[in-house]
Amino acid sequence: MGNDQVFSEREWQQVVLDFTLPPRQAQVVECILQGLSDKQIAERLNIAVPTIRTYLARLFRRFRVQDRVELVLHIVAHFRQKCRAAQCPCQ
Repeated sequence: MGNDQVFSEREWQQVVLDFTLPPRQAQVVECILQGLSDKQIAERLNIAVPTIRTYLARLFRRFRVQDRVELVLHIVAHFRQKCRAAQCPCQ
């Protein structure tokens, strides 16, 4: 992720580690954080839209959320909570 994104590269790597995201799921979440649609994610990752929807369904189930907005909020809230507890070591 670039500097104009939600997380710095270092922060994003920490998020991926914290949630033990497999590489492809991490790519999908990264695209969601960039505001991409299912079709745009599929094009960027060179996979079919139904495959993206499968990844999303698994992510939603894993994090017990209903949609991509809740997923983003969950990830950001986790990061902020961890950052506050450790006085923002990722910055």
